Amino acid sequence: MHIYLRGDTLQRLRLVSGLVLFVFAATHFINHALGLVGLEAMHVFQDWRKAVTRSWPGSIVLMAAALAHVGLALWKLARRATWRMPLWEAAQILIALAIPFLLIPHIMFTRVAAERFGVVDSYSYELVWLWPAYAVLQNVLLVLVWAHACIGLHYWLRLAPAYRRIEWWLIVPAVALPVLAIAGFIAAGQATAEIMAEEEVFEALKERSRWPDDDAIGWLVSVGNLARIGFAGLVLVTIAILMLRTGRRPVRAKVPATDSGLPRLASGIGYHDGPTVALVPGRTLLETSRANGVPHASVCGGRARCGTCQVRVRAGQESLPKPGFAERAVLKSIEAPDDIRLACQLRPTAPCTVEVMYRPETLSPIPVEFVEVKEIAAAHQRAVMAGETIDIPAGNRAAFQDWMAGKLTYRVALEDMAADGFALKGARLDFLNNRPTIAISYEHNSRPVSLFVLPSDAATSVAVSGQRNGQHVLGWSDDRYAYFAVAELERDELEKLEEALTERALASSDPSADTVTDSKEATP
Repeated sequence: MHIYLRGDTLQRLRLVSGLVLFVFAATHFINHALGLVGLEAMHVFQDWRKAVTRSWPGSIVLMAAALAHVGLALWKLARRATWRMPLWEAAQILIALAIPFLLIPHIMFTRVAAERFGVVDSYSYELVWLWPAYAVLQNVLLVLVWAHACIGLHYWLRLAPAYRRIEWWLIVPAVALPVLAIAGFIAAGQATAEIMAEEEVFEALKERSRWPDDDAIGWLVSVGNLARIGFAGLVLVTIAILMLRTGRRPVRAKVPATDSGLPRLASGIGYHDGPTVALVPGRTLLETSRANGVPHASVCGGRARCGTCQVRVRAGQESLPKPGFAERAVLKSIEAPDDIRLACQLRPTAPCTVEVMYRPETLSPIPVEFVEVKEIAAAHQRAVMAGETIDIPAGNRAAFQDWMAGKLTYRVALEDMAADGFALKGARLDFLNNRPTIAISYEHNSRPVSLFVLPSDAATSVAVSGQRNGQHVLGWSDDRYAYFAVAELERDELEKLEEALTERALASSDPSADTVTDSKEATP
């Protein structure tokens, strides 16, 4: 399953409904922006839009998308078991809760007025209603809708490496569209106000648009207020449920005995080389980590897409619930072993001990056989996805050696290969084959390249060449080191890096030269 389509059924329904609403909002904002061209252009484009959105199929799809997106958002919020979350997720939730209160009056005096009282809600009609009394609120609504959509799109699309190559270019339309929409709205509002300053013209508009009378206006306002009160009630109920869930008492579970030699089973949720915390019913393992301040990566925000919240279950696996459909799909796609679970999906019902595989500060892959192409490619891809390709930047050779000395039992110097087309960015610490590994980060034609370096006797094989999910992997060795280069490049491009490094190694007659320091002479 493609990474963009992962997640459970409700999550995918929420995604699809959000995309439908995004398309509707984007075309509406384009319609606003045409105000810079003229009122006639706005009316022509609006007629095209309404031919779709006001048709029976379009109306059903749009209404279903709105109800599904809002309903599923409240449902997901109610199911949370902790208030702790990433800042971007909190911002998206708060914006989402604010949008309906501003949007309901707009819907009442356009679509509802058209359906209930036969109002012809043309752009001229809308502009007279909105300008200038409600212009500020209208623009605030526009910005909130667009911000909510862009946050969601970014954290969904960033799961694929291809998006990271163009994301900076997408900032241009992401900023330009709302700016142009607001400018078009202001220009059209001012132009309409000037035109409607003549009493005869205004009366003609009221007749042409079937302007609602006082009784109709009162009804629209009353129903709109009831709708906002109803939504406020749903929000309060949701928050009340959330407070009840976050206030649950931990379970004092009896800890079964373990056989000699097995990892000790924690009294609650035990983190390998970390704390033991209370087991709270219904709380996902990712929520448990967040609630107790345990660093835990989650690139997709806990939506069962990226797989970066993986944990290895070291004890108590037999008592845990079996993986559901969404979790199985992700675990199958990365060919994870049986003891690997997704923290965003796992809701422990009994004590267990787990090992967090990826932490935000150092994203590292599952310890596996080093020579497997799929795992080398996955290690590189996950680092790129998380934006954590370097732990220490290039530039200060002494600082790099000091940083490496406390983490590795061998030394590697950072070699800038810019003359060969590979610009040095820095290095990071990864874990491969259950041991710390240095990963040197380069950039070639604006694409990230990871070069994993191990002592030559630490790899079971160095004759590695293959491709996985668009990532090419190339391995080679000399008498001291095994090298594994991986990037979204063609094989011949990676071979240039191999040739350049090999030439430098051959040219160095001093074993203790700056290129590398022999692993046997290095200090831990």
